Amino acid sequence: MTALSEVAEVEVRVVIRVSATGTPVVDAAGRLAEALRAALDLPDADVVVDLPVARVEPELRIVADSRRVLRRGVPVELTRLEFDLLHHLCANPHRVHRRTALMASVWGTTSTVDTRTVDVHVRRIRHKLGEAASIITTVRGVGYRVDHVGEVVVERETPVG
Repeated sequence: MTALSEVAEVEVRVVIRVSATGTPVVDAAGRLAEALRAALDLPDADVVVDLPVARVEPELRIVADSRRVLRRGVPVELTRLEFDLLHHLCANPHRVHRRTALMASVWGTTSTVDTRTVDVHVRRIRHKLGEAASIITTVRGVGYRVDHVGEVVVERETPVG
């Protein structure tokens, strides 16, 4: 075993978490790091002040259990079928969903019906989503796809708090 007096270097990491963001916080964090260096009499020590990362609200949040859709935190009122269609598309991203397949999975119909119904519902959803409408991509002659996965969060249960 090595005696403590023979140790040439010891690494100690001090992490201070700050709950606010912005320039005053960054300035305060720098002053805090300097104060710790001085208090510990370690002028060359690296003091890490871990500033919070700004939480980015997704463009669209779908809370499946409570059947709610939030665009940047603001509720979007959808009909039952509009919600089911949007949820199905967003829960299965990067796939082209054919209109007939959407009729079967969302509407529960296997009979040959006018698939323009899907187009009408997508148009209504896009209108209600406003700026977030671009998450649904039309694949001409085939169906619809959701590509902007980073902008959409599908939650399986309602978050607490």
